[in-house]
Amino acid sequence: MTCQFEFGFDNRDGLGARKRMPVKTSPAHTLPEQGDARPLKLRDEAFIALERMIVNGTLAPGQWVSETDLIEASGHTRASVRSAIQKLADQELVSISPRRGAQICPIDFTKQFRALELRRVVERLVARSAAKRATAVQREAFAEFEKGFREAAKTVDQKAMTELDSGNFALMLEAADNPFAARALRSVKGLSRRFWILHRYSHGDPVQMAIGHADVAAAIAEGDVDEADQAVSRLVDYIEKFTLEVVGYSASGMPGS
Repeated sequence: MTCQFEFGFDNRDGLGARKRMPVKTSPAHTLPEQGDARPLKLRDEAFIALERMIVNGTLAPGQWVSETDLIEASGHTRASVRSAIQKLADQELVSISPRRGAQICPIDFTKQFRALELRRVVERLVARSAAKRATAVQREAFAEFEKGFREAAKTVDQKAMTELDSGNFALMLEAADNPFAARALRSVKGLSRRFWILHRYSHGDPVQMAIGHADVAAAIAEGDVDEADQAVSRLVDYIEKFTLEVVGYSASGMPGS
């Protein structure tokens, strides 16, 4: 499906219409059907749909869009999309500019490293808390996520990896039962996912990434607080190495060849 995108908001948004640009969307961006066992609020569905388009690069870094464009692309109401835009702005995925519209935030290397600084501290806390507080049912779910990640490491299936990561991340926040830490991690998760997806083919090791996530899920499933902490540290170490390579530096700080 091809949606006509504008630079800037249209007259209904109180601003002048601008040149339209076609953007392709795919079935991968469809939302859960009405019979889905995981019902979501409409504004949550709009946010998830738009975040997915940004993370996958369908809405490209630096691209200008209007509120109407995002309504057409997501298939959601103006109120739902407006709420989603604010959440995306809070997560540094969209920048709102008066009289121009909204811009998909360009890749910012400094912000990627700042996000890793936060993850290194807060994600370890969340993993430790999840390992300590998870219910028996949640531990079973973490064990299933571990199996899924290890299978993804064999098949190198990025779509499966993305779905596993989303589910495991949500379960980890739920099990940790710390809304303050959850809010902090959610603020950088979209940036991290987008950076990985856009650079994984050129610099990423999907096997190592999948195994890293599997180790975290396994430690939480087993209730091993210390190993959960260490597994997150190893995962963030790898992501930092990957980010340095994208920027053009080795993990030792020397320019890459």
